[in-house]
Amino acid sequence: MGSDQGAPATAGEDPSGTVESRERFPHAGELELPEELDGWEDMYPEYFQFELTDDRTDYERDRFWFWDKKDTTEPVMPWDMTISAQAWQIAMAQNTSRVFAIPPSMSVDIRVVAGYAYFTGINVEDEELLQERAQIFAERSEYYYENYDALYNGIWLPAVKEIGNEIDSLDVPAELPEYVPDDVITEAKGQSQSTLDVIRNYNRLTELALEGWQRHFEFLYLAYLAYMQFTETSRELFPDISDDAIGKMVSAVEADVFRPDQELNELAELAVELGDDVIDVLTSDASPDEKMERLRETEAGSEFMDRFDEVKDPWFYMTYGDGFHSYKGSWIEDFKAPFDHLESKIDRLQDGEELGRDFEALQDERDEIVDEYRRYLDPEEREEFDHAYETCMTVYEYAENHQFWIENWLHTIIFRKMREFGQLLVNHGLLEDEADIFLFNRFEVAELLEEACETWALGRGAFVSERWQDRAEERRQMFEAAKEWDPSPALGEPPEEVTDPLMQMLWGITTEKVENWLDIESEAGDETNLEGFGSSSGQVEGPARVINDSSDIDKLEEGEVLVAPLTNPAWAPIFPRAAGAVTDDGGITSHAAIVCREYGLPAVTGTGHATSVIETGDLIRLDGETGEVEILEKAE
Repeated sequence: MGSDQGAPATAGEDPSGTVESRERFPHAGELELPEELDGWEDMYPEYFQFELTDDRTDYERDRFWFWDKKDTTEPVMPWDMTISAQAWQIAMAQNTSRVFAIPPSMSVDIRVVAGYAYFTGINVEDEELLQERAQIFAERSEYYYENYDALYNGIWLPAVKEIGNEIDSLDVPAELPEYVPDDVITEAKGQSQSTLDVIRNYNRLTELALEGWQRHFEFLYLAYLAYMQFTETSRELFPDISDDAIGKMVSAVEADVFRPDQELNELAELAVELGDDVIDVLTSDASPDEKMERLRETEAGSEFMDRFDEVKDPWFYMTYGDGFHSYKGSWIEDFKAPFDHLESKIDRLQDGEELGRDFEALQDERDEIVDEYRRYLDPEEREEFDHAYETCMTVYEYAENHQFWIENWLHTIIFRKMREFGQLLVNHGLLEDEADIFLFNRFEVAELLEEACETWALGRGAFVSERWQDRAEERRQMFEAAKEWDPSPALGEPPEEVTDPLMQMLWGITTEKVENWLDIESEAGDETNLEGFGSSSGQVEGPARVINDSSDIDKLEEGEVLVAPLTNPAWAPIFPRAAGAVTDDGGITSHAAIVCREYGLPAVTGTGHATSVIETGDLIRLDGETGEVEILEKAE
């Protein structure tokens, strides 16, 4: 880790006067940030900041905070943060505390440091409250589990699509008119609707974005909790069962998150079927726009493009990042990724390879494992096992589907609409670039739009301040500095033991990992051996390919081991080229774990710092059952 984040500190003096010797991570106020980040606090609302008041400082320093590297591998821009983190803080928290009353988990609290999010779990320890919440949770969760298909397909998915379609339909003028239309006079409207619509539609956009995030969390924890319950049941019945065996029993899931890759497979197969006229264009060095133009000039190419146009909405609404960063862009806005994937898939088909998952083989393997374990149970145990298994399989698809529909499809629409508001501000002289709008939090953007409307109302020649442009330039430089900063993996004193199951499953936070972080921080860690979660069985040796950003995924060569901070649905098309996968973050229900099980690839997730220790070209060995990763030979 970087030297500017502060070395591990020893715990402070406790009320009894004894000094604990156990190391801790720095508190937020002890972090040493680069001077380029001076003033970063102005970009984010106060309620996301550490140590604003004495009582708040006492509360924060009494808790253990971990860097949410799963969602903020890079700093999140102010506007993006005040949508996603606001949603995490309200929607995620209330889902556990007020909606389903998950017995041991009250909620999470969130703080931001220079664009990076830190989480802390708030657990329930009062026994009476635990029992009260357990009863509420049992009743409410059971209803969702029993009616999941009707609720998800009949209500949830149509509601999410309605949110996206309404955002897409919001009218944002490129510029406010020189003069209001005649109907203001003829219909006695009293004033132009133009300025009112700008403010109203921006407010509506933020409302709908936050509503989408309420939907995001609706089934999420229920899906993970169903997996946890099945895991606990399996371990009670089979004490020696491996995590990998449990994972394989819930594989072969038909989830929407795999559809983009499936559609690319079918497009590649169609291209080969249509012949050289299409193949030659798709495998040429031309840009995506040039390829599409040339394809439309021939009959075979037009047939290919008709199919391409048919599937791109919604399946190519895939972000180039994790969905939380507006500047990453999306496939539908830049077709480079899908055309690169098509070229690779055509090459594989011409070499006689099969594309995609052998879904039937996966299902057969899954069913064989389930049947084998069921045979060892008596009727009562088998009933318990079947109930847990069927519940898990009913809702488990949501663990992946929500990523496609919210982080990818919906966020693509949200960010695209926000750039329209940004262009309006550019055309009225308040900003220099449409993307600069994301450098301001959502409350500041409302102020920006109001100033644009007020300036327009004053008439042609009204004074337009340059302060917003100056502030955007300062923040752009600050944001670039934040990308270079290396945050501390955690803040404060860690617990004696990490017991929160959601922290383990979602973020891969375990007692061992926290201790490993402390070793790395104090430079006492082992630089050749890593440990994480054995998330997909198998052993493999191969050269590592370290990829920190999805824009570089096309660099992965056949047979290399993917090493990444984490993966998301946009990475799915490259997994068939990988020999295995290692990630810094995520547990056994992370995207990388699920996809590797689907493709039969060994995987170790949640190593903590693989991308910092392993370099591209290193020869590594990973064991997808034990969770061990070893660097056998360093690259020259």
